[in-house]
Amino acid sequence: MNIHPLGLGVIDLEKLGYKIRLLRHKRALTQQEIAYRTGISTPHISSIERGERQPSLEYAIRIAEALGVPVGYFADNAEVSTLPDAESYQGIVDMPGYLQSFITRESAQPYLAMAHRVSRLDETDYNMICAMIEIMAQRKRLKNFTDIEI
Repeated sequence: MNIHPLGLGVIDLEKLGYKIRLLRHKRALTQQEIAYRTGISTPHISSIERGERQPSLEYAIRIAEALGVPVGYFADNAEVSTLPDAESYQGIVDMPGYLQSFITRESAQPYLAMAHRVSRLDETDYNMICAMIEIMAQRKRLKNFTDIEI
């Protein structure tokens, strides 16, 4: 098995290529379009998709950006079935740079997963979660206030 570390854990090249190809098809993009968007040659894209070549971190990031996903979606623990549809990420290119940067960071994944879970709650549960967060924030502010020595 060919493996390649992308700073996200170890990546199986065949799975990586499969995920890229699957997502490219979901986006109705050709290898030539991905090559144009990334500046990577079409044969190189093809060999990555077949699991024959390992992309550098820079190339993986370029491919992820061209497909509109965080590079973390190429990690082994990201299931293919959880890859987003085009509609899920169509607004990412319109986001401010700091949000794009946050979304693509591996460290942001737990927060994004939690935000996704919260977004699926009904209104009552959502309001309860918001109230709980506000209570915890108030407790923290109060604790910080009482820790001040006079």
